[in-house]
Amino acid sequence: MAISGIPPPHVRAWYSYAFAAEVYSACGLAIFLPITLEQLAREIGYYAPDFVEACSLSKSVGDEVEKVCKARILGAWVDTASFSMYVKSIAVAIQAICIISIGPLADSPYWRKRLLLLFAYIGAFSAVLFLVFPLTPNVALPFIAALLFVVGNTTYAASIVCANAFLPILAREDQGVQQAYKESQAQLDEGSAGNDDPLHTDVEGLNGAEIDPVAGLRRAIHGLKTHYETLFSLTVSRLSSTAIALGFLSGVSVLTLLLIPVLYFQGSTFSLRLAIGLSGIWWAVFTIPSWIGLPTGSHVESQQGKHGQLRIGDAWRRIGSMLKPKQIRELPNLYVFLVAWMFLSDGFHTTTYSAILFASSVLSMSASKVILMGILVQMAAVISSILVPKLQHRLSSPNKPITNFRILLYAVLAGGVIPLYTCIGLVLPIGGLRSEGEMYVLGVWFGLVYGPFLSYSRAVYTELIPPGHESTFFSLFAFTDKTASFVGPAVVGLIADLTGNLRYGFIFLLIMLVVPIPVLLRVNIRQGAEDAQRWSESELSLSGLGSSGAGADQETTGLLNSQ
Repeated sequence: MAISGIPPPHVRAWYSYAFAAEVYSACGLAIFLPITLEQLAREIGYYAPDFVEACSLSKSVGDEVEKVCKARILGAWVDTASFSMYVKSIAVAIQAICIISIGPLADSPYWRKRLLLLFAYIGAFSAVLFLVFPLTPNVALPFIAALLFVVGNTTYAASIVCANAFLPILAREDQGVQQAYKESQAQLDEGSAGNDDPLHTDVEGLNGAEIDPVAGLRRAIHGLKTHYETLFSLTVSRLSSTAIALGFLSGVSVLTLLLIPVLYFQGSTFSLRLAIGLSGIWWAVFTIPSWIGLPTGSHVESQQGKHGQLRIGDAWRRIGSMLKPKQIRELPNLYVFLVAWMFLSDGFHTTTYSAILFASSVLSMSASKVILMGILVQMAAVISSILVPKLQHRLSSPNKPITNFRILLYAVLAGGVIPLYTCIGLVLPIGGLRSEGEMYVLGVWFGLVYGPFLSYSRAVYTELIPPGHESTFFSLFAFTDKTASFVGPAVVGLIADLTGNLRYGFIFLLIMLVVPIPVLLRVNIRQGAEDAQRWSESELSLSGLGSSGAGADQETTGLLNSQ
């Protein structure tokens, strides 16, 4: 039993991975790698169209407007400002293939933790390799850096798929959730003992003169079931938000420390590579508690279960089956949510990436100022990730709960303010993100919105997942995320190339955040959760593993109890 106020061991181990991996994501992937790719390409670049004058590493607004720096990479001249966007698109496409391939294996108690550790340390090693780059410019370095970016980006996302698969399991392990589940099951068993079908007894024809005991029992069971579902939902959002907050906290702490070498070496390429390498070391070191503390299933247990003979081909066949019309009809709310998620994820992620390039190329902010903006974003995200669940819990009541879905909707509406304000700069002579001060303010606003958006989108989706199939459906969640995110950077980069103004790309981002709102409003969370439970029971019945929700509960409980 955990000491009051201290999370259980499995939860602490799960939190530790968020604390470890988010540093690489927030520091390496989000800030240092985009700038590093651009600078490595610039070091070997020449100004178009003559390709005689070497590009200068010290940029100014005039240079960005009048001169276009291009580098010859793999035999083609590539705009150094767009190089990072194109690499990001390629990385996301490869990432999508990988996360689908490992999804069903990550459902296995045997493979889930092992895959998480494998991907974590491959990704950390790819970041550390930036430390051994030569100091002098080399035509091969941009390509090698792009390759390491793809490896790190892919392994990070794959490890998060494995980590996310623990979330609903940890929520079911919570003592309060377990107690609520036992009470609802005890009431159901009591009703079943006195009536063959207490939930579907025909009470029509009663004159209302006497109280119907069956109807009363049905109301009691419904109340307990609602209490369990509400408590499970709040627990999921609490765990998710806490992990997001810890991740952002580690990200902002390390980002602040890494500002020291960047300032000392005046934003040189070496200082950026040093920051990437140190973020990889952090990732590797703080994954150790997760290695020790997360539960590990046995190989025998995996072979006896439904995951024993799965291969990569099975993963793709399963994804194909998950996209069949029959399954979409059986889980309509889950798939409607995924349609909205594709747009929202692309909009938010591409906004992050585009804002960094906008600050660097359009506003000519130095690397240290971009890092400072990143710190403000992370701090704001930490604050909102901690405060929003507390406010949700305090303001919710049994009769009028503030649902995870409602908070997600508010986050989406607030996120649309950022591209909308940037687009104002296309029609008005003042405002519309024209100064560094405005960038800092919007950065704080984005952080306040982005923290809840990440945690509550995951929490809402968790409520729609069939029990016992968490990792597979989280793979679909990540797949829709990454397939959409592949489009975003490419489209914004193309718009910037065609118009010569990155600001026009924010029109696309505004569309990506506005279009999914009516789609999101069609999702019915309660009905979706009931559909997921029925689907899981049907799958277990077809697999010969039973015909009730107990099978899924046994799988998750067994996983959490194994050491």
